Amino acid sequence: MTSTPVAPTGDYLTTGQVAKRIGSTSQHVRSLITSGRLSAINIAVGAGRPRFRVAESTLSEFLRTAQVPGEVA
Repeated sequence: MTSTPVAPTGDYLTTGQVAKRIGSTSQHVRSLITSGRLSAINIAVGAGRPRFRVAESTLSEFLRTAQVPGEVA
C-alpha cells in the first residue's frame, strides 16, 4: 500500500513563504489566518500546533483586496 502525503501539493504555500511574499513574518501570517482575514487549510494531524497552507489564488486575492486605492501594483 502506498501512503499519500498529508501536505497538499501544487499551488499551496507555507506561512513562511507567504510571509516572504508580503514582507512580513510567519507569526503575522498565522494571525491573519486565525483572525479570518486570510483563508488557509490546516494540514496538522491530531491536536498539535496547526500547520497552515495558503493557496496561491487566495494570497493573490488577499493582496488585490488589501491594495490601497491609487497605488500602482
